[in-house]
Amino acid sequence: MKKHHHMQSIFRGGALALAVTLTACVNHNEHALEIGGPPVVEGQTIASIRSLQSRSFDTLETTRIIKAATATLQDLGFTIKAASPEFGVLSGSKERDAVESGQVAAQVALVVIAALLQSQHQMIYDESQQINVTLVVNKNGPASSVVRVFFDRHITNNHGDLWRAEVITDAEIYQQFFDKLSQGVFLEANRI
Repeated sequence: MKKHHHMQSIFRGGALALAVTLTACVNHNEHALEIGGPPVVEGQTIASIRSLQSRSFDTLETTRIIKAATATLQDLGFTIKAASPEFGVLSGSKERDAVESGQVAAQVALVVIAALLQSQHQMIYDESQQINVTLVVNKNGPASSVVRVFFDRHITNNHGDLWRAEVITDAEIYQQFFDKLSQGVFLEANRI
């Protein structure tokens, strides 16, 4: 009986350590998101994120930029929700799967530990995500415009609840978008 009690203590200790570890992984941006402030991203300043999101174009023709951005985003799978070429604003979104095998495996491990401890644990993991995009064009001097694009995602868990929201700060995503947009603006300017 003493050995059984010792094993139960080890499982409880392991479960507690796992729970503390998973709790530490909770989104560190919660407070910023609650008050509407910009989230803090490890290793990135607000200025570096802004530079990822912005590019200058040698044209003042907002309508051409918005047309090229519409085509670019549609090619990337986005549905355009609103566009105002005269004001230089565009928004859209797309749905994607968000299931990550590591996250599901961690939840299965918690269920197994909970069963061993004779307690309850509901599996919660990312299931789907909506990726949103907002694009704004502003004049930048007498002959150029600045395009700023924001990508974010809203992740829903396997219970259908909004689980978290994140600003996307992957430099490669922004670089690919601006490369395609540059080609689109060129094609629009030359009507090819």
